[in-house]
Amino acid sequence: MEFRKAHLAAIVVAAVIAGCSTTPSSPTRPYEQPAARGMEAAPASLSAARSKLSMMDDSQRIDTALQWASEYLSAERAEDAGQLLNDLNPQSMNNEQRYRWILLSGHAYLGQQQADDALALLDRFQNDILQYPANQQATLDLLRADALAMNGDLLGSLQQRVAAHPLLDQDDQRYNHDMIWQLLMQLPNTELADAIDTSSGDLLGWLSLAQLYRDPIADLDAQVNRLNQWSAQWRTHPAVEDVPAMMDALEEAASHRPSQVAVLLPTTGTLQNAGKALQEGIMTAYHQHKTNSRTPTLRFYDSGGDDILTVYQQAISDGADFVLGPLAKDKAATIAGQGTLPVTTLALNYIEAESVPDNFFQFGLAPEDEARQIARQGAREGASQAGILYPEGEWGARVAQAFADQWQSLGGTVTVTRTYQEGPSIGDTVKELLLVAQSQQRGKDVSRFTNLKMDIQPRRRQDMGFLFLIANPNQGRQVKPALNFHYAKDLPVYSTALIYSGKPNPRRDQDLNGIRFVDMPWILGSDDTELHRLASEQWPEGHDRYERLFAMGIDAYRLQGRLYLLNALPSSELPGVTGRLSMDDHRIIRELNWAVFINGEARALPQITSPDMNKPSRAAATP
Repeated sequence: MEFRKAHLAAIVVAAVIAGCSTTPSSPTRPYEQPAARGMEAAPASLSAARSKLSMMDDSQRIDTALQWASEYLSAERAEDAGQLLNDLNPQSMNNEQRYRWILLSGHAYLGQQQADDALALLDRFQNDILQYPANQQATLDLLRADALAMNGDLLGSLQQRVAAHPLLDQDDQRYNHDMIWQLLMQLPNTELADAIDTSSGDLLGWLSLAQLYRDPIADLDAQVNRLNQWSAQWRTHPAVEDVPAMMDALEEAASHRPSQVAVLLPTTGTLQNAGKALQEGIMTAYHQHKTNSRTPTLRFYDSGGDDILTVYQQAISDGADFVLGPLAKDKAATIAGQGTLPVTTLALNYIEAESVPDNFFQFGLAPEDEARQIARQGAREGASQAGILYPEGEWGARVAQAFADQWQSLGGTVTVTRTYQEGPSIGDTVKELLLVAQSQQRGKDVSRFTNLKMDIQPRRRQDMGFLFLIANPNQGRQVKPALNFHYAKDLPVYSTALIYSGKPNPRRDQDLNGIRFVDMPWILGSDDTELHRLASEQWPEGHDRYERLFAMGIDAYRLQGRLYLLNALPSSELPGVTGRLSMDDHRIIRELNWAVFINGEARALPQITSPDMNKPSRAAATP
């Protein structure tokens, strides 16, 4: 069967199998087919390919163009592949050629982020598709599933995958199984519940399993019982093989559930406001969980002083079997440096250490993780070159380096890096970054020494697929207009959560229009309406610039009951309000949502990923 593990970045599926970091085992593509004997490789340039094709007879030209298009797709040259395919007339093809043409054309559209065109193509040839063998129909159904996911229609994509599943061979079923689960993990809670009410058959089985497994506030013992009930009801379901591992992990997590949690947060000192927001988030989550599951006793300790080890030991002496905190990075490092710890400890920051104790874990709001997620998204979209613009200083340099390291590890090239200072000089920095003056001068120089009439209109450099911008809202409101003014209005700009204040401000944020950024579900509109209601009742004034730390407190509390699960089951995930949470080397990794500024408002984008990246992402489709 031709369905394979897609490498092409734009062939997307909504992601994350409860943290799914499983990479498909086969590197081959759905559009690859061995070249016919004697057929030459695709020319390097599109013009050369077209020239050679024009000299062939019809049958040879069709077969060769299809093969060369597949080679261009494999090389991530979707636009060139699409142009070759557009030169062909599908009505002059036999059935097998037309099937290949439809499949390749669909992938070429997806490679260019043109999901609507891919769907229109499949609709236009639906009558032909219905005449194809069942396995070929299934392959094209999965192409439709990818296009639907790219458009944000996760349920529609899921329905396509579930319907096609029985027609796939064993290897492809395993892969499709993972993709179905990833879609399920990303469906909003309300959409998942609505789909359960209207579904039947295998789809209903998938949906109900996902609902009971991903509930972040469910009692662990109750989840185990519900899994047993699901297994009894769905004995022949394709997902039944997953349940034993889920139950084992949940049972172990229940047995390791703490009974007394010591919370080490600063109530004095420079971090006391941050500590207060975290504490209020923890208490909000505590009250939500109290009505749904067994809750531990919480005891709070001030970690704002100098002697963190004394505070830590006091918490242990008081009976704590789990420690949440401290917040300060140096104090977390001090505790980690003690070697084997008496109880499991979840620090609320990340430390620099080659190794940590087995029962020491870390959770925080690291902008470096956001930078790495943006790099992965750029690679998924097929970009190969990126620029970086960041504020002067150690902090900006650290975040920029995290992006560059991830980007280069994925095969990307950083073509330009610039720092800036907030103020009037930003415009000059942007102009220099884009090489606008140099482009104008080159045109003048050529005109001076030739009789040719040269176009000397200034242009920006063309060796950036996108710009990674590190900026707060005030800085971004200076940078983006400068980019627009210097002929880079069409240059995609990606940023971290720093770019958004978290509060709607349409009048001022007009200058951020077009910037795409990552941020936590709590800020962009988590569908946990009950939790938002509870937070509004308890803290009606909100938390201003500490709102993200308040959300972190919510997830910190949830993690104390499920930390074992994340550590013991690599495929597990906690759908948190700060992002989708998974574990990697004792560190909680957050995968955030994507949003874009349109008319001065931050609007959430569909949640999408590529199957061949270790971590999922959100679509960053052009608004």
